[in-house]
Amino acid sequence: MPERTFTTHDIARFCDVYPSSVSNWINSGRIKSYQTPGGHHRVSRADLLDFLTRQNMPIPAELKTLARVLVVDDDEEMARVIEKAFARHGGVFEAEVCGDGIEALIRIGQEPPALVILDIVLPKMDGIQVCRVLKAKPETRGIKIVAVTGKKPPFSERKLEEAGIDAFFRKPLDLAELVSKSAELLRLEAALDVSK
Repeated sequence: MPERTFTTHDIARFCDVYPSSVSNWINSGRIKSYQTPGGHHRVSRADLLDFLTRQNMPIPAELKTLARVLVVDDDEEMARVIEKAFARHGGVFEAEVCGDGIEALIRIGQEPPALVILDIVLPKMDGIQVCRVLKAKPETRGIKIVAVTGKKPPFSERKLEEAGIDAFFRKPLDLAELVSKSAELLRLEAALDVSK
């Protein structure tokens, strides 16, 4: 699904100003934008969040849409710990858990998440196989994948990169770093409150 963009009128409503003020901000480079073939300015969600944050303006509820995260780990306790780390940033992430690769693919097929935290060593279907399936299909190719493992995988980190994994963490996890990297991959850094 393409990223939502915002018009000068949308931004004016968020900031309680006239659209001409937003146009001036865009023309002076204070807000990054692009132009449609018709000459209208459009601003990405990430660029708008960046602008609002830099200006110390409140983030409207409409911009606090949740990024769905699917945590795939056969260690139920570890999966819940990761889920809770994302839940601390409830205005940014919505996390759910499943225990194996096949169940993950079924859930992703029903409702694709923005990001998958994927244990590499899984029963039934390992994380590399799951990743290859996701990256082979146009409708799931854009899902960001963060691989994690506590065991010595039977393959190199280079093989993870070749499979299309976006980031890799070894257990025990630095949960703050995991959440931060996830936000970076989804371009949600501006919405993330790092004090949590």
